[in-house]
Amino acid sequence: MAPAAEVRNRKVHENTQASKPNGGRGKAYVLKRKSAKGGLQQWGPLLAMEGLLIMVLHQRMRKMELDFPDWWGLWLGIRGVLVGHVFVFSYHYVRKLYLFGKEKNIQKLEPDFNWAEELIGHATRPEAFFMLVPYLSITWMFKLMPESYYDLDTPSTPLKIFLQFAVYDFVTYCIHRAQHKIETIYVTHKDHHAFINPHLFNAYSGSLQDTALLILIPLYTTVLTLDMVGVRIYQQDYAWFGMLYANYFMLIHSEFSNPWDSLFEAIGIGTARDHNVHHSQLRYNFGHFFMWWDQLGGTY
Repeated sequence: MAPAAEVRNRKVHENTQASKPNGGRGKAYVLKRKSAKGGLQQWGPLLAMEGLLIMVLHQRMRKMELDFPDWWGLWLGIRGVLVGHVFVFSYHYVRKLYLFGKEKNIQKLEPDFNWAEELIGHATRPEAFFMLVPYLSITWMFKLMPESYYDLDTPSTPLKIFLQFAVYDFVTYCIHRAQHKIETIYVTHKDHHAFINPHLFNAYSGSLQDTALLILIPLYTTVLTLDMVGVRIYQQDYAWFGMLYANYFMLIHSEFSNPWDSLFEAIGIGTARDHNVHHSQLRYNFGHFFMWWDQLGGTY
C-alpha cells in the first residue's frame, strides 16, 4: 500500500473508532453556529451589495456602449447544475436508504435528517445559491468573462475541464489553509466547521464571507489565471466544469463513501473520506477536489 494511502486510512480509522452513540445512528453532532442561518444580518448586506454591484456594472455597460450577451449560455450552465443535482439527490437518497444503520458510514455518528427540510434549506440559504447564481449571472451578463466564454459552439475538451479544476483547487487550497492558520480569517470559515460530521446538504452551509473567500474568489481567479496564460475556455468547457464542480462538492461532504472512491484516492482525487478527515481533525486535507496540493504541502 502506498504511504499516502496508509496515512489516509490511519486518519479515517482514528475518526471512525470514536464512540458511536445510539449504535452510530442519530443526528450529526454539530457545534453552535457563530451566526444565525439567514436573517437581516445576512440578507440585508447581501442584497444591498448585489444591488449596488448591478447598478455600477450597468453604468459601466452604458459608458462603454456594450451590448448585453445572450442569456442562453448562462442558462445552459445553470441548467446543467440543476440536472446534476437531481441525479446526486436521487443517488444519495437510494444509497442512504440502503446503507442506513449498516455501519458503513465513515463518521463517528451516522447523520440522519429530514429530506424536505434539508432540500428547502439548500435552496434558500443566503450563502449558497443566492450568492452563486448572482455571481454567475453578473459575471456573464455584464461581460466580465473573457470573450471565448461566450462561444457556445466550440465543444468541450477534458483537458480544459481538468485545468479549471486544477487551478481552482490550488487557489482553494491556499485560501483554505490560510483560513485555518490565521484566526482573523478563520472566523469566516468557522460556521462551516460547526458540522463535525457533515452530510451531503452541509456542503454549502457556512457564512457569506466563507462563500466569497472559498468559492467565488477561487472561481473568478481561475477564469483570470487561465485567460492570462493563454488558455481559451469556451462555454461548454465552463458549463461542464460548473456542473461537475457544484455536484461533486456535495458528494465529498457525504456521510458515505462511494463505489469509485478507492480508484479516485489512488490517483489523488479527493473523496468523502478525505474531506471527512478534514472536518473531524481540521489540520489535514485542505484541498477539495485533489489531494496533490496537500501531499506536496505536508497536510495530507
